[in-house]
Amino acid sequence: MGRIENIQFDATYYPVAVLSFTFFLYLFKYVSPSLSARLCPRFTQLSDSKQIDWHSRVNSSLHATVVSAFCVYTMLYEKELNEEPIWWDSPMVRTSCAVVVGYMTSDAVLMAIHYKHIGEIFYFFHHGASIYAYYYVMTYGVLPYFANYRLMAEISTPIVNQRWFFDALGYSKTHPVYISSGVLMTVTFFAVRIFTMPTYWHKVYSVYGTEDFLRLGHIQLVLVLTCFVLDLLNLVWFYKMCRGVHKVVVAKFDKNRNITNLKLD
Repeated sequence: MGRIENIQFDATYYPVAVLSFTFFLYLFKYVSPSLSARLCPRFTQLSDSKQIDWHSRVNSSLHATVVSAFCVYTMLYEKELNEEPIWWDSPMVRTSCAVVVGYMTSDAVLMAIHYKHIGEIFYFFHHGASIYAYYYVMTYGVLPYFANYRLMAEISTPIVNQRWFFDALGYSKTHPVYISSGVLMTVTFFAVRIFTMPTYWHKVYSVYGTEDFLRLGHIQLVLVLTCFVLDLLNLVWFYKMCRGVHKVVVAKFDKNRNITNLKLD
């Protein structure tokens, strides 16, 4: 790995990142508190800690929805991404990455400020790795296919957050809505974050060592090291999800069995 060849610094998309950063801080501080109280009266009964987490997840869900829409559109209409996965300059992908960098930076700031409520070391590693990777795509326009492919993971985020909202609002863990949301969360998370791993790494393998790949210089780390860290974190989170779903399903099964036994008695 050496210097980057024939590539220039480009700050064109930095205003998008700054706007994204500012927008999500404003959403967290002012918009979410007001709308949440109006649309969900039970929100006001939550503890301060859960309200902070709630606003953080509102940010997360909106960010994921916007980025996922960009991602799907690009996959459907920019066929050049697959043909030139390293050097195709895609304004849509670079805009998505700028939004991600701005959001991730704002979320890291909020986690640091409210660390005792929403701070988690895994998320700092995740955000750091994501910012590092998408910074290069936003700035230099490289690796559009790989960046867009990784952004598919955001499709699962609103569903993960919805499950948390149900829990925060006091839904019983054996309630059908709670159980179905947990299963949907786990299946979706697996589909877009775990199942997609082999395809991603096969694509990396297909370009590894090529002339286009070698021109990347140290940005090669984005394809390999950064995404390896992110995949490890996703595997850890998926394991935790599976354990949680298993506990809920077992509790539901035991409850139904106890009710059946009482009726038989």
